[in-house]
Amino acid sequence: MNFKSASFLALLCTGSITALASTHVGISFRIGVPAPIVVREAPPRRVVETVVASPGPGFVWVAGHYTWDNGRWVWVSGAWVNPPQPNTVWVEGHWDASSQSWTEGHWEVARPATAVVAVTPPPPSPLAGEIIVQTAPPPLRFEHRGPRPGHEYVWLNGYWVFRDGHHVWIAGHWDRPPHGRRVWVEPRWERHGGSYVFIEGRWR
Repeated sequence: MNFKSASFLALLCTGSITALASTHVGISFRIGVPAPIVVREAPPRRVVETVVASPGPGFVWVAGHYTWDNGRWVWVSGAWVNPPQPNTVWVEGHWDASSQSWTEGHWEVARPATAVVAVTPPPPSPLAGEIIVQTAPPPLRFEHRGPRPGHEYVWLNGYWVFRDGHHVWIAGHWDRPPHGRRVWVEPRWERHGGSYVFIEGRWR
């Protein structure tokens, strides 16, 4: 093998290794909040994706997102994945403008829902879109907002609902208002005597 052939083979191998390394970035399976790192630029606007059908039970859709890798933003496409362990939820990465720091996306162990007892029959009679329970909902959770997908999107705060005999947390998310609507009226719990009434959110 002459020198030119050896040099070409080395260059080809180097390119293959580089290409392989560039495809290594994917969805993290770290459990727990990672330490923030200094990143002085916000991630780019999120790429619009189409959610494909789930491959089977137990899979969780992790939306496409940016991650900070080797000094630059790298897009990770959305995918259906098996969580690293049962009862874990995916928390998106968050860039904080005030501290110019980035916290990578990660998995967290979900806190158990608070059990409550439903009143049967509930006084007073519920109206359409209302649910009445006897115990107050848990405190609202603090949530990190991911990057806005587009200027027309509105952030909807997370809230508690009552399903199957206990309170369930509905995570906040960015949503596009329906045609002709601009204002989101948040769902809320109101106290009436010794009961708590849930009123659904709506666009207007």
